Amino acid sequence: MNLEYLKEFVELAKRLNYTETARVLMMSQPTLSKHISQLERDLKLTLFYRDGNQHRLTNAGSALLPFAYEILDAIGKFRTKVGELRIAPEPKLRISGLTDEGPSTEVLGFLISLLNSKYGASCIEIKSQYNRNLINMLEADEVDVVYDPIPQDEKPQDDSLVSLHISDLQLTAIVSNNHRLAGRSEISVSDLDDETFVKYEGLYLGRSWEYIEQICSNHGFAPKLRSCYCASIAELFSLCTSLGESVLIVGCNFGERLPKGIKPFCKVLPITDEDAAIPFFFIYRKDNENPVLLDAVSLIEKMPQPPLYFGYSESYRNREHLAVKLI
Repeated sequence: MNLEYLKEFVELAKRLNYTETARVLMMSQPTLSKHISQLERDLKLTLFYRDGNQHRLTNAGSALLPFAYEILDAIGKFRTKVGELRIAPEPKLRISGLTDEGPSTEVLGFLISLLNSKYGASCIEIKSQYNRNLINMLEADEVDVVYDPIPQDEKPQDDSLVSLHISDLQLTAIVSNNHRLAGRSEISVSDLDDETFVKYEGLYLGRSWEYIEQICSNHGFAPKLRSCYCASIAELFSLCTSLGESVLIVGCNFGERLPKGIKPFCKVLPITDEDAAIPFFFIYRKDNENPVLLDAVSLIEKMPQPPLYFGYSESYRNREHLAVKLI
C-alpha cells in the first residue's frame, strides 16, 4: 500500500472534493483520481461514493479513516524520531575486552539486567579489540568501558581512569593424568610450591599472569616457569595432552571447556584457596559522561564487591559445573 495514496485518501475525506483536495496537495485532479482508484483496487474496497457533484465516504471508507489517521500519525512520529536520533543517537554502553568464554557471557547478562528497564537490552554495544591495547581504546574514546584483569604495565600513570572490581575468576590447575597430584580431587596453592608452571603467552589468558605470580608470592614461593607460546585456544587444548611434569594454571572456565577427547590425558584440579582467583575490572575514563555508564557504575557501587564470582559449585565432585554467583 502506497503511503502517499493513504495521505491523499485522508485529505479527500476531509474535503470530499477532488478539485479542492488536488489544489491543497499541489497535484492535478486526474492524478488524484487515479491514485484513489489505485488505493481502492489495492484494498479491494470502495472508499467514496459519487452523488451527483458531491462525494461521500462509504461505510468502508468511514471505518478505515481513523486507522489511516493513526498510520500517518505513527509515520510522522517515526520520521521525527529518526531526525532526533541523527542529531543525538540513543545512548549506548560500548564495551570491549570481552572474550568468547562463559564469564564474559555472564558479565553481559549482568549488565543487561542492570540497564534493561531504563535503556533496553540493545543499549550494550560490543567493540572488538583486534589485539589492540584496551587502555588506548579508552583514551581514544572508542569504548566506554573495558572488562579486563588489566596488567600493571598497562595501567596509566595518571588518575584519568577508574577501575571498578566487577568479578573474580577462580583458578584451576591442569596436570597430566600421571602427575603426582592427579589422584587429588582439589588442591591448594601451597601444593604447587615445587611445581613448574607453564606460562602461556600469545593469548588473552596470559594477561592474568602477574596475578598468578602474586598469589604464589602470597603463599611464600615464587613459581618456577617455562614459557610456551600459544596462538589459539586450540593450541592450549593441545598443550593439555602433553604437560608432562608441568602444571597449567588457568581460570576454572577453561577447565570446563576441555573437550571429552582431551580429558583422558589430564586432570582438572580446582584450587580451593579463597585468594586463588583473578580479579577482573570495569575500567573507564573519569571524564566520561555517558549516562548509561554513569547509571551502571552507580548501581554496581551499591553492591558488595565484587558482585560476580566465577567458580566451581559444590557439585564438582559429582560432575564438573561452573557456578556463577551474584553476591
